[in-house]
Amino acid sequence: MKDFINNKKKMLTLLVFGIIMIVLGVSYARFNYYQEGTNKKLVMGDIYLTLNDGTDDITLNKVFPMTKEEARNQNDNVITFTLSGLNTTDKDIYYEIKLNYGNSETGLDRINDKDLVFDLVEVGQNNEETYIVDAKSFNSINDKKIWVDTVNHNTTTEVVKTYKLRVWLSDKVIISDTDPNKSYCATDNCVSGEKAFKNHYASVKLSVFGDFQEKEVPLSGSEKVLKAITANATGTCENIIHEEDGIKYFSGTNDCINFNYVWYSGKLWRITAIYPDGAMKLVTENNITSIAFNESGQVNFENSYMYNWLNEEFYPTLYNANNIIDTTKKWNATMPIDTNISTKPENTNLVTANVGLLNNYEYYNSYRNLGNYTYGYLNIKYYWRLLNPYDALLVWRVGDDGYAAGNDPTGTYGGRPSIVIKSGLEFTGSGTTSDPYKIVGDKDIGSTNDLVNTRLSGEYVKLKNGSNEQLFRIIDVEDNKTKIIAMDYADNKGNRKFATSDGSANTLWGSGTTTDADTWYDYLNNTYLPNLKTTYNELFDSGTYYLGKSGFNYKLSVCANTTSGNTKECANKAQSGTFNIGLPRYGEMFATQQSGGYSNSITMWLINRYASYVWDMRNSGNAGGNNPTSTRGGRPTLHLKSTVKILTCDGDICDGTQNHPYVVGL
Repeated sequence: MKDFINNKKKMLTLLVFGIIMIVLGVSYARFNYYQEGTNKKLVMGDIYLTLNDGTDDITLNKVFPMTKEEARNQNDNVITFTLSGLNTTDKDIYYEIKLNYGNSETGLDRINDKDLVFDLVEVGQNNEETYIVDAKSFNSINDKKIWVDTVNHNTTTEVVKTYKLRVWLSDKVIISDTDPNKSYCATDNCVSGEKAFKNHYASVKLSVFGDFQEKEVPLSGSEKVLKAITANATGTCENIIHEEDGIKYFSGTNDCINFNYVWYSGKLWRITAIYPDGAMKLVTENNITSIAFNESGQVNFENSYMYNWLNEEFYPTLYNANNIIDTTKKWNATMPIDTNISTKPENTNLVTANVGLLNNYEYYNSYRNLGNYTYGYLNIKYYWRLLNPYDALLVWRVGDDGYAAGNDPTGTYGGRPSIVIKSGLEFTGSGTTSDPYKIVGDKDIGSTNDLVNTRLSGEYVKLKNGSNEQLFRIIDVEDNKTKIIAMDYADNKGNRKFATSDGSANTLWGSGTTTDADTWYDYLNNTYLPNLKTTYNELFDSGTYYLGKSGFNYKLSVCANTTSGNTKECANKAQSGTFNIGLPRYGEMFATQQSGGYSNSITMWLINRYASYVWDMRNSGNAGGNNPTSTRGGRPTLHLKSTVKILTCDGDICDGTQNHPYVVGL
């Protein structure tokens, strides 16, 4: 360490450096800071920047994960430095503060970027402190600009700026040998080859560079999105923002609104609006499930089936939601005074929820600048549900042509969850479909040899063997087995019966005669699955399938009653069976059309009974019931063994998106 922290000097013009060094030992950490340069005052005529660094060495008695409030109550995790400048020329000096990786430490592993957090504070003349960088992760920190400021031209007195850089270990870090969610091992080799936490370090270089070239201030997520979209708002795309009450709504076609894609927690989202405080409203790019809004005549969103599904089933699939989702914003579920889609609801029914839907006016704003709903960027060519009542008996829904109208709440249309993400979040990526924004704080992308059962609901996995490959999506993890659903219809969109015609018992999956090759049960078990097992080397396991006779309440497909919270907490489960392969159930994640609009889709079976019939999913994205002897398509669901892992990535990026799925195997 002492050999590393030295007074080595180099000639630098308008360039000053420092190092913050953290070495995590058994019970302490050491922060070191030093300055390089021929002198601390770099003079070029009447132009200079001066760095006056503060404390040279900080020793922490203990290193442990902490909240930002706890970190800010400590004085031993902060470096104070002052920049002063004089500029008598007629051109401003711009300077930027950057963070870079520091030197490596032999024999130690670097702490993950995402586990280190920093603040940058500007100290005023009266010692007032302004947080100009507020509790940001070091994620992807290398050569990262964290602040930009200016020494104005024609200054006659010295400008002095004092900063504090504070560093700490995130309170999300778990140090354990046994916790399945651990960030680091407590001892060596708790996982083969991993070093104990005490043998990790962090080394970060702080640099300040000044010149006459104007520099861009680092942008928060909302600023970055707004700049990307408006920078491309030319020609026919010029008029793509509608601003009202300080909220900026994106309004236009897909070709114009093409920098607002976000990949978060295994789902692809669209940013629809930016609030004055920088928070942003998102909606999923596609339906995530298709269920009834509520019972007939029940038009209020709060405590509806849709509300329950969004907040009890969907919300738990969102990673690090407490730090990413803004729960202070309300959902306007007010009935408009008339049934015109462009009528703005009053604020008489504001609902508190972690997850909601868009309401009629928000959907209207997505295409209002076009004057045509058909080409609006939120028209996905499937049926989907909006948040608020149409009138006293009906609820808004959007049709497969993009037209919004009223519909009985028992209508089983798609759910496109909507969330509001906090202001100031940091994004990577460019916001396009091929390179969507990723939120710093989301789960790290997968790596080779990661178990698939540690990944997120919604991420894509590919089975690949030579020229044979099939794409699936993760539904959930059950008993350490990963349940997946095929993105393609089995048997090349083949239409088969749900069951044979020898009685109503055949509305129950796997019952009755199973030798009829026209049934999905027989085809999946005797043709489709054996071929998979032969091609992909025994990746699959049996799993539980819930076969409840579901009414409009999606919980009845899993639960014998609906008195519990989410379906996983049912005190009494509905009828179930253990099968090697099955079909999606009513209300399950991704138990809806996924094929790019009704013209690319076929009606497909679900696994649950609908009275004496069986649920199916229409090609337009709404569910219904049909005679089991009717012919429909099918998208199989299976369970991957708990030992299945990521082998490689599909393409040059490894992030679990549809364009870059994880290739998995044993």
